[in-house]
Amino acid sequence: MDAYWPEQAVVVELDTRTPRQDDDEVWSRCTRKREHLERLGITVVHLTPRKLREACDQQAVVVRTALMAAGDREPAAYVVVLPR
Repeated sequence: MDAYWPEQAVVVELDTRTPRQDDDEVWSRCTRKREHLERLGITVVHLTPRKLREACDQQAVVVRTALMAAGDREPAAYVVVLPR
């Protein structure tokens, strides 16, 4: 979790995996984490460094849309985020 807006229940995950890290175990762990957050009612937005470099404005729209849509969803579970 790289950014979290608790009142909107939106998480931004920056996908910084390198190709050699992109194996089935890593992918499965990421998928389980995302699914767990979504079951708690949290919207997960995935961004890559490349997308941020090449289409920063578009990625800002994606995040802004997720934040604005929060009012249309059921409230998420109460989540405590601890620093790494």
